Amino acid sequence: MTRYDVAIVGAGVIGSAVAAALSRYQLNVLWLEAAHDVAEGASKANSGIAGTGYDMPTGTLESDLVRAASSTWEATCEALDVPFARVGSLSFAFEPGDLANVTKLAEQAADAGVRAEILEGPRLREAAGGMAPAALAALHVPGEAIVDPIRLTIGRARLAVTNGVDLRCSTPATDFRHDSDGRITHVVTPRETFAVGAVVNAAGLNADVIARAAKAENFGMWPRKGMFLLLDRAIGEQVPKILTMIPTEYTRGVLAVPTTNRTVLIGPTATDETDKSDKSTDAETLDWVWDRARDLIPHLSRDHVIKTFAGLRPASDRTYRIEVSAEVPNLVHAAGIRSTGVQSSPAVADLVCSLLESIGVRLTPRRDPQIRLPRVPRLAELSTDDAAERSGSMVVCACEHVTAAEIRAACTGPVPARSLDGVRKRTRAMAGRCQGAYCSVGVGFILSVEQGFDSWDVPQGEPGSSWGVG
Repeated sequence: MTRYDVAIVGAGVIGSAVAAALSRYQLNVLWLEAAHDVAEGASKANSGIAGTGYDMPTGTLESDLVRAASSTWEATCEALDVPFARVGSLSFAFEPGDLANVTKLAEQAADAGVRAEILEGPRLREAAGGMAPAALAALHVPGEAIVDPIRLTIGRARLAVTNGVDLRCSTPATDFRHDSDGRITHVVTPRETFAVGAVVNAAGLNADVIARAAKAENFGMWPRKGMFLLLDRAIGEQVPKILTMIPTEYTRGVLAVPTTNRTVLIGPTATDETDKSDKSTDAETLDWVWDRARDLIPHLSRDHVIKTFAGLRPASDRTYRIEVSAEVPNLVHAAGIRSTGVQSSPAVADLVCSLLESIGVRLTPRRDPQIRLPRVPRLAELSTDDAAERSGSMVVCACEHVTAAEIRAACTGPVPARSLDGVRKRTRAMAGRCQGAYCSVGVGFILSVEQGFDSWDVPQGEPGSSWGVG
């Protein structure tokens, strides 16, 4: 039986950051994911903000990690071929009573060492570009940024696997074996049992389930549902920055976030639920989000909505539980990481590595680890001249300008797509205005050829989700 130095449970944005970080060392790393692909949980349904932490009170682990990560984004995304942009943010005050909160937020940003300025009058109108016309003032934070969280997670996964990490999707950790000192010796899955030296619990919404199975802390976690509306590029061209209300003690409210794909996300809501699998949306809640969004973006039309969806963020009785378990000496929790998981993930990975080292995992650097991924030419991201030179590959997805060559590349190599959803996450094919109405057949054909599926049995997502059309 192969013995692994470390086993990571969970392949979301945190698990992928840990896997990529550990792949730099001379370690035998096992990486388990219950779903058929990486980035299947909260990592694919969030706002994609890579923030500075300006709106967080200083002195918390969360704020420390977000701020530590903020300066690393340019280098990280350039190495992983991930879209990133510091577009800045505007937090608007619409009522006279909110003006004091703008000043308070500016002072908080200054305490955190984050550059921010209060805008009013003509300067506000110029910066807002026609957005939020009723606002009295706004706090401008130029360092706030956006990132593609799905490509970030997949990029880290590709880097980790290239460096030798053993990724096993559709392989949930169901049980653990211990020695007489309470240390985990084996991770049990439905098909195989693995000998391990240490375990990282990065299971997101199910981190509490993993903790109980490992005979560790008995903490509670539940889904906090956030509903979004996605607007097409006609609106995206009008939204220059991240737009938000002045944050309260409990929420940042409804945001308008320009994406790296030049669309706009509207949302999210934040309602605590009990069902960890319920990602449904409802018309009443979406109507409420829409009404709030019109304060930020005037003259909105529902004609610009191309998709609605919900994500389940991991809420818990204690946030940012990043520590060695007090019950199991070789278990490290990376749990309770709520909506700021994307923006803190680089620093979370560094902290987890330090915790592993503190319990005896030797972090000996590898001689020549892969630190960059080869750049995949993407038609939508090329200049006109470069696109003309690469015109030999057929465009399969007209909405997102995705070629057959890009789809083939997504279906091969480390961490390949094994479903239509997997192709969409890697290329954005089927994610545009028509949501796959015109291109899904072509995408499915290429996927069937590359992965050996029968053409009528190409899965939409998890195994068994095929269209069933013969």
